[in-house]
Amino acid sequence: MEKPLSIYFTGNKFSEGEDTILFVGKTAVGGEKFKEEYMGDFKNDFFTDATKFGEKSLELLEPYSTSRPFYNYTHNIIKQYYGSYELGKEFVALTNIVKCNNTTTNDTTENQVKANCIKELGVIWKEIEALKPKRVVFYTNTYYDNFINKYVPTDCYSKDVFDSRISIGKKSTPWLHRRFLNKDNKTIMEFLRLGHPQMMKKDEYIN
Repeated sequence: MEKPLSIYFTGNKFSEGEDTILFVGKTAVGGEKFKEEYMGDFKNDFFTDATKFGEKSLELLEPYSTSRPFYNYTHNIIKQYYGSYELGKEFVALTNIVKCNNTTTNDTTENQVKANCIKELGVIWKEIEALKPKRVVFYTNTYYDNFINKYVPTDCYSKDVFDSRISIGKKSTPWLHRRFLNKDNKTIMEFLRLGHPQMMKKDEYIN
């Protein structure tokens, strides 16, 4: 088992942005085998600071990032949504729903690890509460829905706007759009949960 990784990236203007997005992958990539040059500045025996790796990957400057849809597609989604990547990166953040992994590239995380990280420790929910994003995009397919469906912000209720499948090229992806509203029926935050971009047609997925 490798050490858990930190959040990958947080834009400099995230805390002040009115239209912010937190992108959430499945399990973390890295840990003990994480390259020293991609570690952040905060050294700790309990987790690895992956913020430099996350930023370089999101900028597509890390050697393998262009071949990894998690970073490649997200980079282009940011570019399209905000008008330019340079502008958009200031208002986005990047993390994973599970902070540990048994390998460096694949999601082989055991159910006990998932439950410990997401349910018992609640790391992802603490990140959301700290960052207060306007939108959260989960690239998790339906595999983590039993955890995601139990989350509701304090003093809010949830409303599903859309929950079905949509076509992307010759494939399809589950698509859940959930809205969280306060007692005054004001939208506080929205979730979009869809399939991971791996093996998805790039242009259609980004659109």
